[in-house]
Amino acid sequence: MRIAILSASALLLTACSSGPAEVVNSELQHHHWTLSAIDGVAISSDIKSDLEVAEHLTINGLAGCNRFFGSASIEKNRLIAEPLATTMMACSPAEQVVEQAVLETLGKGATINNQGTELTLTGDKHTLTYTLADWM
Repeated sequence: MRIAILSASALLLTACSSGPAEVVNSELQHHHWTLSAIDGVAISSDIKSDLEVAEHLTINGLAGCNRFFGSASIEKNRLIAEPLATTMMACSPAEQVVEQAVLETLGKGATINNQGTELTLTGDKHTLTYTLADWM
């Protein structure tokens, strides 16, 4: 009985100390996300920004007014997408703010927090909050 209790206690301590599970590619692939907030502030409904993660972590989306595409990798719960290619259309000042935050966060890398219907990417300067739009 004593051995069973000690074994169970050791198992619980090991499980508690392991921290959050690392995000794997399959958790992000085949999803279409809509940007809902930057740094906790909702973006205007006039500005459209989204992110699609496809097979082999190829990504594309709308940053604010320009489209982007490229490849990403996940290392230690960080999503890094570089190099990203973008279109070069002129943006309104409000769109430019969103676009710069999105491209900088994706390009420099961001810690992933995937809650199923909400995806948060936390970079050095910005936190992007995406809402699951649908499966691709």
